[in-house]
Amino acid sequence: MQGSLAVDFRSDTDDTLFGPQATSTKDLPDAEMWARRMIMAVLEAYDGTRSADQLVRWLTPEIRERAQRRGRLARRRGRRPVRPPHIRALLTCQPADGVCEVSAAVSIHGRVRALALRMSGVDGRWLITAWELG
Repeated sequence: MQGSLAVDFRSDTDDTLFGPQATSTKDLPDAEMWARRMIMAVLEAYDGTRSADQLVRWLTPEIRERAQRRGRLARRRGRRPVRPPHIRALLTCQPADGVCEVSAAVSIHGRVRALALRMSGVDGRWLITAWELG
């Protein structure tokens, strides 16, 4: 059996008109509401109750792969959440146009954990580009 090699066809000479386009905050959905929905969706993927593939449009590949690994591990262990995750507090900050940083306190399996994420406006939608769950 022959292995496969990942090939990246992108180059610095690609026409910037056809690549991902930055989007202004005014052209994006409300950041706080959107962040609340996506936090819940990603945490459900971590629990294995949602497929991370459903989130491909809103997560970078690295964050989606991390959610897939965590979800597979949770399903393999047979852990089913007693109650769904709960967002206890959420703060947003917009350091630049088309960028939103979010910090949240979430309750998962009875434990309160810190969450930080960064969203960037890309192609008319928010894209989560950083995700750290403490």
